[in-house]
Amino acid sequence: MLRFYFALWVSKLAMWVLKLRGSTEDDRPGLLANKICPDFLAKIAKPPLVITVTGTNGKSTTTALLNNKLVAEGKKVSFNEWGANMNAGYAVNLMRCVNIFNKPVYDVSILEADERLLDTTMGMIKPNYILVTNICKDSLRRNGHPEFIFDIINRTFEELGDHTTAILNANDPISSQLAPHSRRVYYGMTDIGANPFENRVKDIAVCPKCGSLIKYHYRIYRHIGDFYCPDCDFKTPQAKYYVSACDLKNRKMTIVEDGEATEYPLISDAVYNVYNVLSCIAVLRELGEPKQEIADFMKTQQVTKIRETCVEYNGIKYYTYGTKSQNVSAASTVFEYMAKEPSDKDLVFLLDEMQDVNHPTETLTWLYETDYEFLNSPNIKRIIVGGHMFLNHKLRLLLAGVPEDRIVCIENEADIPKYVERTGIQKVYVLFEIDFVSKAFHMRDAIVEKCKEEDKKNEKR
Repeated sequence: MLRFYFALWVSKLAMWVLKLRGSTEDDRPGLLANKICPDFLAKIAKPPLVITVTGTNGKSTTTALLNNKLVAEGKKVSFNEWGANMNAGYAVNLMRCVNIFNKPVYDVSILEADERLLDTTMGMIKPNYILVTNICKDSLRRNGHPEFIFDIINRTFEELGDHTTAILNANDPISSQLAPHSRRVYYGMTDIGANPFENRVKDIAVCPKCGSLIKYHYRIYRHIGDFYCPDCDFKTPQAKYYVSACDLKNRKMTIVEDGEATEYPLISDAVYNVYNVLSCIAVLRELGEPKQEIADFMKTQQVTKIRETCVEYNGIKYYTYGTKSQNVSAASTVFEYMAKEPSDKDLVFLLDEMQDVNHPTETLTWLYETDYEFLNSPNIKRIIVGGHMFLNHKLRLLLAGVPEDRIVCIENEADIPKYVERTGIQKVYVLFEIDFVSKAFHMRDAIVEKCKEEDKKNEKR
């Protein structure tokens, strides 16, 4: 234990020094703790409640909602709002929860957890709940195939056994099969009339039990929906928390729980955020939070600024909108939303994972697996592509059928604002790789500032 306490004290000192310097969003103290004491995560004391959220997509939004609700009711919650969803981040999160004598001083730890590393960490942490949002195709180089991620998460549940409750998406044919020997709680939804576009992303096509083609009573998006196998008993499990009705336009949904219906607000009109809110509510209800209290709280919430922001100038709305590059499922879902969102719009692409010509993006294969075809939509007036990968994006857009006169390519990203026009559009979306939040904000602000300068010049004429 001497090594553990040395790691705890040194890393807490490092956290204190970084805080004095104004650097609170830093996981280096966690790196230090794990280096000094490799089983640091096992030895550090845990607060009474530990909630882990994992899965391919939706982790950040869901954990932020959970954190906000528990903080709002006065609980002391440790949460890495800037991400830090690997071992070092876990260590920082849990260090906040204890004093120098390793005694818990927080009520809750909420861990956004990278699904790739789950089986090497959660056995040491032993969370009370693990929420799995979904399992989809992600980065080919880092995550490989969805079945590979499924096995990692499933091994985690096998190790944890009855200690941990699994909260699972009933509409996901992949992740709904997790944790067969644990307590499982399902959330899901009825046919909400989403009318999903046909897509090339097929994260699961055949029944994992018998190999027949999976069919659907209805599909929400991608492979998410009410699935069944015509030749065996593989089908959507019954959900404890079930969306029976959903009004995306007015941002509200009805959840049926034990036969009783309750209306809840939504944080956006995107269907994938329905699942984020629904999964958050499922966790909160499992904790015993009152339904009306949750509903009242959701009225105060919006999509995290890491994922979406908006400013309005002279009748046009300018958005930053998180779009995971390398993640074909997430990017395809965003592209589908851009096509379905009815306003006339321009899109700005900042989707290269590495924005340095000397360090090219991870792989090009994701471009050809992602549904760029959704962007061939009449309400998307122009697509402005910047960065050193601009010609690769242009080629993919052309192959998707997007007319060349709607594609603007600029290698120097600093020049992008010059090419954003305002005639005939209502919105501009800056679609950005989520590791470059600040860059997206700067681009949006530069576009707005260019518009203001144009208006000043016109006033002087």
